[in-house]
Amino acid sequence: MDNCTMQSLKECFGTDFQQYCLQHNLLLKKDKSGAFILPNANALSETTHVIDKFKFQANKRLKTLQKKDRNYSQKLYKQHDHKVQKRRKSNTKATQHNSFLTNLQVEIDLHDTSPVLSSFADRTVPVNYILNTAKSGNEIYEYIIKETMKDILIIDYEASIPSISLILEQFQKRHKKFHYFSVLKNLICKQEPKKKSKYECTVAKEQLKSFFDLITAKVVPLSMFGKLKNLKKIKKTMFQLLNTPRFKFFNLMPLVKKIDISSITWLKDIGNMKIKWLIVTKFVKWFFVGFLLKILYSYFHVTSVSTRNNERLYILRTNWNSIQTKFIRRKVRSNTLQPDVKDDKWNPPIGTYKLYPKYSSVRPIFMSQCPTTDKQHLSVVFKFLKQLCITNYGLTNFEEEWKSIVQLKRNLKTEQLHVVSCDVVDAFGSIIQEKLYDIVQLLCQNLPEDLVLRYYVIRSKIVEGDICYRQYFNNSNLQLPFAPGTLYAYTNSNNCKWIKKSWLLEKIRKYIFYQRVRIRDTVYIIGKGIAQGTMLSPILSDIYYNFILHKEMTTFLTTGKIVKYMDDILYVTESETFAKQFLQIIQEGFPKYNCYFKKLKTQSNVAYDGNRVRNSIVYIGYKINCTTLEVEPEYSNTHLRYLISLSAKGDLTPLQVFKARLNHAASLKISKIILNNTVNSKRTIMKILKGLCLRQAKRACVLIELLFENVQKHIQKIFMIIKNNNERFARYIIHIFLKFKENMGESTIRTWNKRILNMLWLSYRNVFMKNKHLRQHFNFKK
Repeated sequence: MDNCTMQSLKECFGTDFQQYCLQHNLLLKKDKSGAFILPNANALSETTHVIDKFKFQANKRLKTLQKKDRNYSQKLYKQHDHKVQKRRKSNTKATQHNSFLTNLQVEIDLHDTSPVLSSFADRTVPVNYILNTAKSGNEIYEYIIKETMKDILIIDYEASIPSISLILEQFQKRHKKFHYFSVLKNLICKQEPKKKSKYECTVAKEQLKSFFDLITAKVVPLSMFGKLKNLKKIKKTMFQLLNTPRFKFFNLMPLVKKIDISSITWLKDIGNMKIKWLIVTKFVKWFFVGFLLKILYSYFHVTSVSTRNNERLYILRTNWNSIQTKFIRRKVRSNTLQPDVKDDKWNPPIGTYKLYPKYSSVRPIFMSQCPTTDKQHLSVVFKFLKQLCITNYGLTNFEEEWKSIVQLKRNLKTEQLHVVSCDVVDAFGSIIQEKLYDIVQLLCQNLPEDLVLRYYVIRSKIVEGDICYRQYFNNSNLQLPFAPGTLYAYTNSNNCKWIKKSWLLEKIRKYIFYQRVRIRDTVYIIGKGIAQGTMLSPILSDIYYNFILHKEMTTFLTTGKIVKYMDDILYVTESETFAKQFLQIIQEGFPKYNCYFKKLKTQSNVAYDGNRVRNSIVYIGYKINCTTLEVEPEYSNTHLRYLISLSAKGDLTPLQVFKARLNHAASLKISKIILNNTVNSKRTIMKILKGLCLRQAKRACVLIELLFENVQKHIQKIFMIIKNNNERFARYIIHIFLKFKENMGESTIRTWNKRILNMLWLSYRNVFMKNKHLRQHFNFKK
């Protein structure tokens, strides 16, 4: 192996692995992308196990060192365990309340309405609920008893029929007379929300709360729930339901247990207490599912910003109809949606649009509906385009690019570099189809007609010690799409498959020019741009804007550094003049490519044409200090409860889900770049670590609240999971530090371990003490 390859091996996998390769005469070659080629699959499998073995040994060493420093955690745990046992004894009697309801599940699901275009095409309010169809209060009551929670049978409830029937008939009359839509529109016009949503079409939560407050005051008879205090509890629960994340079922049992049934007079003729509680339970569930949620779905479209954000947004149904209609008209008038042209030889698959709110407009996501054979063909085309893009424009690696920019600043010995960040307007919809296809053809000019698709064996990123097989095009003019540091080997050439370049180009042409979408009963061809949401769209977009960058911005490529990720572009230069020229180009855009940039999202530390000069900018989830070039993670303003998903494979217990989600810390955005002491100062790294610890504690707090109805029951196991996760978190951070400084001594490692654990426990204490629900369970010593 040459010296360059040996040094790269050390940087990627450490000195131990480098020495192992030398001792065993393993001949690794480094390709253009920075990946390593091994002689065969056996050699790859061997090195994969060796790397995992070294990782295991390093982790074992850290665990051994952590055992020596567990005094603080053990002491804390013993104090906590003693308090838990004491509290459990004192609360034994209190947990016996409402024993009739112990095994009952009263969960409801507030689901999203369909985002598929076009939903809610009709303008009539649904009438398929009992208050609109029943003729008497007796029928309504019979429906509640027999149709709600059918698995629970109730007998001897007839004594309550005369009293509740009159109340339900009064409820029904008020419901039919109440002008829901007029009240809602008037309320929205008159009540200004305290904090305006950045999505203009949505109804504010406080307006929604006021609407349901009015309904319970004007429509619901007070005698139905006995007294005002019970009704207030129901209103509070409804507002909690409206605020729940999308993935979570809502449990009504805490509300049922809080209701004072002694004040509900229509139950007084029923002597059996168990039957009373069961009737109330059914009644509460029906009131939410059969009345409140029916009203909600009648007048609102329930949606979210994206599938990753679990915060619900509420849009007036009439407004949503109008938004959809305007969207279709605008697309048809601009020829983005064109009449379908039927072809006897080939008809492309038909997809649908899903609309999601986006500031003052909507973002259409195309949902393709492909047969299996089409999916397989698309997968081959995707691999080809990805290799074509990487061959011509390289693989984006922000961390490596930024380290070189920091090094450039040090070499130049300049106090200030000039930074500009910009974002393309409607990156997918702005693409000119003809130019895109011409660009793809141009990039394919030097490729032969017959291309080979062969299997490669690669070190798996998912399963430790495992390898996997992937198909890619094997040609000297096409670079393999492997990230730097990837280990791979060639396989037997007998498994190769020949693909015609003309076949690939024809598939790409049809995908670009003949993508079809169904809206109601009409099928359109997408005549402008490419559809967001399909397999090929991101890579085609990447090719299009990379071409513009290298064709129209060549001056800036030589006078500074350009980092591009999808449609986000970052330009760094030592010349203020070139930075201003770049800002001018951004302002004008590139009309011949229909490429323009968002003025509000353009950020720079250079003054130009009245723009706001920034000391720091945000780029692809990082906050960059323009003076020091230090990098910190930038988090979304959305509350953590809406960014954490509880979905998990298999039938896991809440404790298992808690452990899995707490260990899955992707939302913390821990990366090598933010902990690299050649990029960030020690002070900044400490600030970042404190922020990471605080966010992890907040994640745990949210997870506990979402997963556990009875925290006290699982308190010890929850605490142990937190304790083990803290040690795991500390090891992960130390592993990153060891990447930069392999010869870190034992005393330094133990110092960092104590420091990180201390920050974590301090963060947990501060977060849990501020939460009125959790501080009674987690009495961390101050």
